[in-house]
Amino acid sequence: MHCPDFDRKGVPLKISPRQFLRSLLAASPPRIQARVSAWRSRGQAKLGARAYLHHSVQVLGLQQLSVGDNTVISQDTWLNVNHREVPGAGIEIGANCFIGRRNFFSSGAGIQIGPFVLTANDCHFLGSSHIINDPLRACITTGTTCNDRIYVGANTFFGSGARVLGTVSIGHGCVVGAGSLVTRNMPPFSQLYGSPARVHQRYSFPRSAWVPIEEFSPADENAILLEGDLICRLNAAKRPVMPYLAAGNDMGNC
Repeated sequence: MHCPDFDRKGVPLKISPRQFLRSLLAASPPRIQARVSAWRSRGQAKLGARAYLHHSVQVLGLQQLSVGDNTVISQDTWLNVNHREVPGAGIEIGANCFIGRRNFFSSGAGIQIGPFVLTANDCHFLGSSHIINDPLRACITTGTTCNDRIYVGANTFFGSGARVLGTVSIGHGCVVGAGSLVTRNMPPFSQLYGSPARVHQRYSFPRSAWVPIEEFSPADENAILLEGDLICRLNAAKRPVMPYLAAGNDMGNC
């Protein structure tokens, strides 16, 4: 909880009720703040100043985890760095992201999530799986694969139960439908769904509308906003207020 600043004589400085309320809303909950501070003090994880991890989040491979500023990771999410001995094989989640409940990240060569990404509940990012070359060995003893790399562009939304499998790059500004299985690269500003997922619509900047893929023209393609420009626009806007109540069932009810 925020405490008023003090002057040199130890007298509390006066602040308005509105200023005090804003400071409370801006502060991280003490439990999460303490957890983040403990991780930072050991130098094990790279966490943004306002990173918010629910206390039930499990991380295997703290030293190869990076979480950006003002990012929320919700209840029962599992972040699993399978090859912790390999530099760069970790999990990087950008700033201003909201990761829903019961998400699962399993990194092989690495998982990179861009800024402003939103995932609903039960989304899976599967960049590593168990090696199955020898069916006469117990699967638990065969080890895991390390070749696949997942990249998700900025401001992408994943509906409930969406899954990403293998080496996949999803462009910025995409919408991935609930229950979809993404197994191949997807262009930016696409709406995709299905199992396996395919692109059904893309955003036309000249027309300021989502259009069916059959109507998406070369002129529309040439007008696509670059990811760096999209991030600049999003950063120029007011920083999003994260729905902390949605991050865990112990956060209370509205």
